[in-house]
Amino acid sequence: MESFKKLLVAVRTGDRAALRRLAVFLVVGVTALILLLSSLGGQETGAIAKSRTKVTQSALFVAVVGSVVRPGVYPVDSATRLFEVISAAGGFTKDADQGSVNLARLVTDGEQIIVSNSLGVVAKTSASKLLSLNSATVADLETLPGVGPTLAGRIIDWKAANGNFSSVEDLLKVSGIGDKLFARIRTMVRP
Repeated sequence: MESFKKLLVAVRTGDRAALRRLAVFLVVGVTALILLLSSLGGQETGAIAKSRTKVTQSALFVAVVGSVVRPGVYPVDSATRLFEVISAAGGFTKDADQGSVNLARLVTDGEQIIVSNSLGVVAKTSASKLLSLNSATVADLETLPGVGPTLAGRIIDWKAANGNFSSVEDLLKVSGIGDKLFARIRTMVRP
């Protein structure tokens, strides 16, 4: 720690060699952090981890809009309850009217679940919100059909190596995303 403080003092005084050492230290540190976070992407605890055992890749999909943390389309099993889908969507927002939906009921394929706020209103922006590729986390990306922890990590790694996505079509440059998967998720995301 003391040597790091000395390095910072040297940088402040204009020492170019110290500035280069600090830059190398930061690059190595950020790279290590990215690798660590991508390896932890599939490790979850609590209610969301429990719900992930039910909300998995399948042929059934449910859309959740309104007052949830991550509105979107979620793949589900045929025996999935609404509380599990809400959990997969990050849970209710602070202003959500939790009584506006029956959390115990089974969900059906192609259904849209609308969670209103405490005033009984569904924000239009929530209903049409697309997942931003440039700000999404591994967990956010896993909510897309056909995207698991490994592929979500590759998307994050591609962004780290190449900068922000300039278009949705940049997803085709990510290893593991072919035309078929791209066609499934292209309308659910934005750069």
